[in-house]
Amino acid sequence: MPEVLRKPSDEPDRRSQDRQKMILRVGLLEQAGKPTFCLVRNISSTGLQVKLYSSAARAGDVRVRVADENPIPGQVVWIRNGNAGISFEESVDPATLLRLQQKLGPVRRRSMPRVKATSYAVMRVGGRMVAAVLRDISSMGARVTTSRSLEVGTLAIIRLPDLPELKAHVRWTECSESGLVFETPIPMQVISEWIDGRIRVSA
Repeated sequence: MPEVLRKPSDEPDRRSQDRQKMILRVGLLEQAGKPTFCLVRNISSTGLQVKLYSSAARAGDVRVRVADENPIPGQVVWIRNGNAGISFEESVDPATLLRLQQKLGPVRRRSMPRVKATSYAVMRVGGRMVAAVLRDISSMGARVTTSRSLEVGTLAIIRLPDLPELKAHVRWTECSESGLVFETPIPMQVISEWIDGRIRVSA
């Protein structure tokens, strides 16, 4: 078969060569003091594409956060069929957002971003009811302040307004503050709708 010569216009899109697939990496878009969960689908040094779980995202300035990395400033340049394209203000190293293994050591590091929320809650721990205040939350877990210290490894059931009961394990505790890991993750659509309009961006 004769060799096919490419014209310059036939060159593949350089950006598509640069992109790296990122399957099931949850991110957080922060716009005008309001967070929106998303799923990062691919990323390059100049931008990324995400699936949105909320209609709150708009074109314009945005900060993107993956895991507990620092937010990356950028611009939402298009929104279509529940997806969005974001252009970074400055070039970044995509590997920075892929460092999940480095985050699994310290128990207080997170592989998924959380948003700050203040809500009263009730927990059932060892057959006793414990008053609690929610401090931040993601689909995978939460941070709470309780009326008494919780023991690491304890099974707890937490009740939050407008959400079903959540079974969780105490991952860490420090005085009256504890980190919880849910037995079953909250569906992204459910947690996204729950946080809309009632929370502020986690610092």
